[in-house]
Amino acid sequence: MNSPFEFEQLDAFIPGALGEPGNRVFYLQARHGEQVVSFRLEKEQVGMLGRYLGQLASNMGSPDPERDIAGLIEPVLPEWVVGTISVGVDEESGIIQVTAEELVPEEIEFEVDDDFTEADIEELLDAEEISIGEQAKFTLRIGQAAAFAEAAEELLSSGRPPCRLCGRPIGIEGHNCPRWN
Repeated sequence: MNSPFEFEQLDAFIPGALGEPGNRVFYLQARHGEQVVSFRLEKEQVGMLGRYLGQLASNMGSPDPERDIAGLIEPVLPEWVVGTISVGVDEESGIIQVTAEELVPEEIEFEVDDDFTEADIEELLDAEEISIGEQAKFTLRIGQAAAFAEAAEELLSSGRPPCRLCGRPIGIEGHNCPRWN
């Protein structure tokens, strides 16, 4: 079964953010021709994916980064929130496969009555209710991976400056550093 979000040839694969530092929302956006898809993700996911793709591109003999000059195409309307990201590599063909999976909250409903026993508790603990969300698959060239890494680094460094003592971000109103005692 093909995912509705499966891109084998991308024009752009970029991270981006909207809002002011300290209150930004982070996105992953892919573009192929006129088709643009966006996914919401966490700042940490942008950083980890960027560092990993940068290492892969470097190890694979990175050519010049294929930078996208357009940036985020607005309005940014995310398809869903990214839960997990996985990366696969085909070194022979020089391509990198990034798969993003939708964050799906798991809910287990049960009723407790007077006849609730230890066996019922064990059954609940052993239950594996699996919620499967959407997937998005992106095939990148090495230059696109290198460009994503550069853009992610620039995006993260444009946020609030880190505290020299603890590394946490310093806001406009200052910072209560736990190491400053």
